[in-house]
Amino acid sequence: MIDRRGFVRSVLAGSAGAAAAHASALASPVPPAQEAFQDGESYWAHLRWQFLIPADQAYCNTGTLGASPRAVVDAVTAHLRYVEESLALWDYSPDKPERLAGYRPERGLRQKLADFIHAGLDEVGLTVNATMAMNTVASGLDLQPGDEVLITDKEHPGGRTGWDLKQKRYGIVVREVGVPASVTSPEDIVRAFEAAVSPRTRVIAVPHILSGPGIIMPVQRLCALARERGIFTSIDGAQAVGHLHVDVGAIGCDAYFSSPHKWMLAPKGTGFLYIRRDVQDRIWTLLASSQWNNYADGMFRLMQWGTLNQSLLRGLEAAVDFMNAIGRDRIEQRVRQLGSSLRLGLSQVAGVTVVTPMHPDLAAGLTHWSVEGLSGRQLQDELWARRKIRVRAGGERVVRQSTHIYNSLSDIEATIAVARALAAR
Repeated sequence: MIDRRGFVRSVLAGSAGAAAAHASALASPVPPAQEAFQDGESYWAHLRWQFLIPADQAYCNTGTLGASPRAVVDAVTAHLRYVEESLALWDYSPDKPERLAGYRPERGLRQKLADFIHAGLDEVGLTVNATMAMNTVASGLDLQPGDEVLITDKEHPGGRTGWDLKQKRYGIVVREVGVPASVTSPEDIVRAFEAAVSPRTRVIAVPHILSGPGIIMPVQRLCALARERGIFTSIDGAQAVGHLHVDVGAIGCDAYFSSPHKWMLAPKGTGFLYIRRDVQDRIWTLLASSQWNNYADGMFRLMQWGTLNQSLLRGLEAAVDFMNAIGRDRIEQRVRQLGSSLRLGLSQVAGVTVVTPMHPDLAAGLTHWSVEGLSGRQLQDELWARRKIRVRAGGERVVRQSTHIYNSLSDIEATIAVARALAAR
């Protein structure tokens, strides 16, 4: 018999303190990760029960918001209640748990995040989301009028507007490099950026995964190209961390940031920023509080927000523990399996167009697709009306479908069946 309670115990063990103990009593049992390959689909089916989404609904919009598991929801709510019940007991002694966030280094949580992306503790700081982190890099980096920043032509606003602001205010030049949805090889993208680099290029700022067409960018090769030329690299990992097994050291970037509320399944309103230790002194802090000029602890000076919600950080910690208990490689393998099954099945339906590339190095859990004669909104609504499959309209004609660990092969089969019926009308 599988020790189903062992999984949640391992998740909650890292979130020590009264709130975590409370959450432990509330958490729902799921099977231990080491059983995944023995049980196959039954493992993922049982894991699905850890999420609060009703059983008759298929949630496929992780690219916007991830669904937090019970362990995360319980950690947040239990800690929130704990804070409100114990405010009078807080005497600011260093041995007492914190009731707020925004002033302390949060080294325990930062170490877990650092380990999750293979970085050093002093290279990771906490933010509220990826947009805040992107603006920290864009506004904090000293650039001169005429200096160039290369981005793609398919940036999410949260990944580009900080550079647009700097262009308007300080006269830098933001240049777009085209990445067609029809790209067939990572080499095509590398060649496009190589051709775009000029003597004035100072920054390459690109997503790890394009939020729109779901293309995985060859970030390791782009960072190598930049490093050879002394160009600073900033990678938007909002769609990547928890989706792929991210290793910032192997990527070789100068900065990397993400929104854990997507594929890491963390509470909404959490984020992090990685900056390589030997380039941190190039970034000015945007928010100043008591430690804004403290360079001893690396990224701590870039975390001077003022008062924030400590309970969200306990939820973020529980999310990291949850993902680790399953295994990052196992998660990526599952996400890729679901995404490739979806794209392959849809590509065989007459009247359906799969926009996202089929090349396995260019796509994983995000798929853009369309049905001839339907708008994106109509397709989105038909999927919900017919089989309660929640996707997101991603443009005039397409929808974006995210496949994560709470999705199943039966969800994929249902999607393809609806697509076939719609295309045959």
